Amino acid sequence: MVRVGLYQVEDRGSLEENVSAVVGCIKRVENLDFLCVPEFFAHPLGFLRDLTEKFGKKAVEKAYERTWWVIDEVREASKSFDGCLIAGTVIEKSNSKYYNTCYILRRGEVVAKYRKINIIQEEVEAGIAPGSDVVSFRSKGVDVGVMVCADCLSDKVVDSICSKAKLVFLPISMTSPDHPSVEGHPLSLKAARKYGVVIAKTSRTAVYRGKKFGVKSAVITPQGVLAEAMSVDEQLLIASVRLDPDQSKRDSQS
Repeated sequence: MVRVGLYQVEDRGSLEENVSAVVGCIKRVENLDFLCVPEFFAHPLGFLRDLTEKFGKKAVEKAYERTWWVIDEVREASKSFDGCLIAGTVIEKSNSKYYNTCYILRRGEVVAKYRKINIIQEEVEAGIAPGSDVVSFRSKGVDVGVMVCADCLSDKVVDSICSKAKLVFLPISMTSPDHPSVEGHPLSLKAARKYGVVIAKTSRTAVYRGKKFGVKSAVITPQGVLAEAMSVDEQLLIASVRLDPDQSKRDSQS
């Protein structure tokens, strides 16, 4: 049994306030084995799109210049957290390329990092490069994988990640305010059943023209939805997750 926390954070309209909210959550939580925050949690609504309209494929450089410090703040905060932090995503610069990268942290140390593979058109237009390697790691006796948002739309990416893990974290970003609503978690449930994994999906929420919108965070097992946020309001969803007997058997032998 592991305890999983999903921080469904509301956009506060500025980089500094968004980061402060996440840092505050990291410092407050206790008795969690894992904590996951959303994709691009620091970005205010429309941040990358607005930069792209001004700078085209140079947008990611401008975004990085404004957000390079975010992961340092989160790493520092993670020193006070006993569990494993799946730190949403930030823009990472490496060898003149820019990636949408998820850092996995424990007590301030980088356990692993994953660069989103199946990037969307908005990211392409901003100048973000796709990653190429999946990541899996072991924590609390559990084989863990990470996907990011649109990765779940690629059968190839889903297979490469879910076939190697029993617990998969899926930080996602805010949907467009005009995006059609989706009932339930069909893609996550499909993957959970096909691969026998538990998927922990962490979303964001925001207000647009006075209306709250977003996707509910949830923990999805092969049997169905184990836990789901009650609304798209900001909240910390916590669930105790029991993995299948095969996983427990492997745990006892490790």
